[in-house]
Amino acid sequence: MKKTQKILGLPIISISDGLEVGRVKSIIINADRGAIDYIVVDSGIQIFNVRVIPTEDVLGIGEYALTIENEDVITDISKIPAAIQLLQNDIRVKGTKVLTKKGRLIGEIGDIYIDEENGCKITGLEFIADITQKQVRLIPRDSVITFGKNLTVVKEDVEDSLLDTPEQLGADDGSFEFEKKNKSYVAAAYQDQNREEQIMTDLFADAGSPNLADDFEATAALPEDDAFETEPDVTQNDNASLLFEQRQRQYLRGRYATKTITDSNGNIIINEGMRIDDEIIDKAKEKGKLVELVMNNRA
Repeated sequence: MKKTQKILGLPIISISDGLEVGRVKSIIINADRGAIDYIVVDSGIQIFNVRVIPTEDVLGIGEYALTIENEDVITDISKIPAAIQLLQNDIRVKGTKVLTKKGRLIGEIGDIYIDEENGCKITGLEFIADITQKQVRLIPRDSVITFGKNLTVVKEDVEDSLLDTPEQLGADDGSFEFEKKNKSYVAAAYQDQNREEQIMTDLFADAGSPNLADDFEATAALPEDDAFETEPDVTQNDNASLLFEQRQRQYLRGRYATKTITDSNGNIIINEGMRIDDEIIDKAKEKGKLVELVMNNRA
């Protein structure tokens, strides 16, 4: 097993002539397979198009080098539509927030462990529950439901499955079936206001507002089945919304955006590095981008 951090920067050696033909610049992840599909090559030459190696053409990934048969397996990405699509999907996994199936934000992902002997499949994820203390444990792959662009969705009882060492991560035996049906859950987390409030409630609690989770205890768990058919309690929602409005503004006000956020029409709501104020918060809420703003800011 290898951490991706140990792969990045490795020399790429063509064994047919014993030459270094580049270095590993980055990786391209296939979320459906839960695996690395392509290695992006840094050849040291300024080029317009990205060059990649399909992982099926990688002979081995060792401590000192990644080996291939010959340079012919390095291909311009423009010739591989599937690779272009994956690159556009921009699934990075590292640094994403960890969301449970019922809507709890419980931490974030550090590095990724892969099985380089078995199709570069992801076998485990570093789980950082406490950003300050950097307490790292491991999420086994079979506890992952969805690899999303901004969220990694995991089983509700994931805490019971956490591991302490990479040696405890077993090789993938093929029994894990990726739950594509739950990708709709990630989209719903951004579109449904009740879920939006729950995501941010947990996040604010982690960020130093310990009473917030108690204030919204009624929304702390999403139903097991189709939650979208459940009608919320109007009175309870009205009361909670007032307090939630104060807390979300308290959390965001004065922080700085870490990415440029646009609405569905491509209009910029806030530029990266801009200070967040009430006007920005109002725009984000109006355009349905409040969760994205909450997940992309710093003090």
